Amino acid sequence: MGDRLENMICDLGQESFQQAHVPMYDTLQTDSKKLLYLGCNNLLILLLVVLSLVNLKARYEWSDKSFTSVLQVVHNMLPEENSLPKSYYQAKKILCSMGMEY
Repeated sequence: MGDRLENMICDLGQESFQQAHVPMYDTLQTDSKKLLYLGCNNLLILLLVVLSLVNLKARYEWSDKSFTSVLQVVHNMLPEENSLPKSYYQAKKILCSMGMEY
């Protein structure tokens, strides 16, 4: 999935997109390199983790409220300085830069 994520970012990185959406593109680039927490496995990239979790939400038709509860439980299980969003709203803000509905 990491290769596909990199391809998606490259597709979005066209010069015209960058010029029109500089802050959004910068956020996407940052989130695609940001580890979930310091010292974690290199596969635990914030953007990839959020995409995977939101995919589960959609596949199993979890409510927004139940998804927020899952995020809060997982967030509390991770080391204190982790970057996992604590709510569905925060997760959607991360995915907004990929053109997904807010």
